[in-house]
Amino acid sequence: MTEAIFGLIGVIVGSTISWLQNSLSEKASIGRHAKYLAVRVAWILNKYVIECSYVVNDDGYNEYGQRSSDGTLEPQVKVPNSPQYPEDVDWRSIDSNLMYELLSFASKVSVADNHIAGTHLDASPPDYEEYFEERQYQYACLGLKALSLEQQLRKAYGLPIEEAEASTYSSLFLKIKNDIESRRKHCEQNSL
Repeated sequence: MTEAIFGLIGVIVGSTISWLQNSLSEKASIGRHAKYLAVRVAWILNKYVIECSYVVNDDGYNEYGQRSSDGTLEPQVKVPNSPQYPEDVDWRSIDSNLMYELLSFASKVSVADNHIAGTHLDASPPDYEEYFEERQYQYACLGLKALSLEQQLRKAYGLPIEEAEASTYSSLFLKIKNDIESRRKHCEQNSL
């Protein structure tokens, strides 16, 4: 009888050890997949933030501060495409809320581009002020969102954070966004 009890205890201990080993191995694997995703996606978002800053700084004048040959202002910088995430990452390895925010970011870019396109149709030549303002506003907002997502990834997965760079872009985007919102609010109040 004692041998049967010791045998049963041995089976239970052996099963528990095996389960713990598998569990720890799986957890380590998920952690490696999450960190790999964070590294890859953080760099993609960083590049996108930089591209947003180019759009935000585009006032329609060429590099010499001149208008186009027909006297109008034209975009000097093409708006960036929505970030293209790598296909070889395991999205299930990261927090589901962060995953949702990252994967839904493309739809935010699409909505912003549609707002810009609609404004371009109604903008007044030769300066197209409404168009450039909307372009700057939307890409300031997108830049802030991309920067926030990048910082969340870096923080959550222990990646270095470039505080000075993040602060520079954040300040730029916030200034443009706040200035435009203030102007719009002022115009709305004056039109009433």
